[in-house]
Amino acid sequence: MIFDPQGLVLTNNHVISGSQNITVSLDDGRQFQAEVMGADILSDLAVLRIPGESYKALPFDGKGDRKLRAGDWVIAIGNALALPGGPTVTVGVVSALGRSIESTPGVTLYDLIQTDTVINPGNSGGPLIDLQGSLVGINTAVQRLSATGSVVEGIGFAIDVDTASQVAQQLVEIGFVRWAWMGVILADLIPEIAAEVGLTIRDGVLIQDTIVGGPADRAGIRPGDIIVSADGHELATVSDLTRLLKQEFVVEQEVTIEIFRGEGNEVVNLVLGERPRR
Repeated sequence: MIFDPQGLVLTNNHVISGSQNITVSLDDGRQFQAEVMGADILSDLAVLRIPGESYKALPFDGKGDRKLRAGDWVIAIGNALALPGGPTVTVGVVSALGRSIESTPGVTLYDLIQTDTVINPGNSGGPLIDLQGSLVGINTAVQRLSATGSVVEGIGFAIDVDTASQVAQQLVEIGFVRWAWMGVILADLIPEIAAEVGLTIRDGVLIQDTIVGGPADRAGIRPGDIIVSADGHELATVSDLTRLLKQEFVVEQEVTIEIFRGEGNEVVNLVLGERPRR
């Protein structure tokens, strides 16, 4: 998807990962060799540049003040199965928001748009737009099987436009993304288990471990602590905290972390680091 008239193209990292030469084909038949401006495995996004200028582009004007909701109609555009004759367009609805999936081993994508719009190989990196023609997401993945191996249909995922915009800006400016980092291994606090072990809270993010010398370790956060809020934002799940680290917080920012430890809450100040690049 061309998002800037100067030839800047946004796609998924998994589309171009490992490629020696990348060719971008436009719908008018023209083809260009592309230069990789930057790629990020943690968001599964990459920015390319093709020569020339004055291209028709779909900018990151995004959702603006309009809140995307489950049930909204959306349109997916892509080069499904590399079929000849131009792009493929499919229509569906937003099924849910804030989904997370494991994109590659050890890498989870958060805050995704779930849609029943048909997404097939070749759609990755294409735009998901609303009925006003505004970009709302980047088509990224589709789930074919359930956890038990049953075939499922109508479960596709797109990266939210706000995430895509922020990542693309950094990839263009510095060639990589500086993700805010706490240096912790996290898990959701499961309410049923919390009740079984006698905890007085039911929501929060459990610290399974800390990286020695990392920001959380230096701030005095320990395994077994439960984060209940960060800079005033209440946290119920790992996704809540990850969303803050990706969209609200920045490297070297000092944030106030409220933790549940023992029988009550404590507050610590933590200076965020930069997540090691992969």
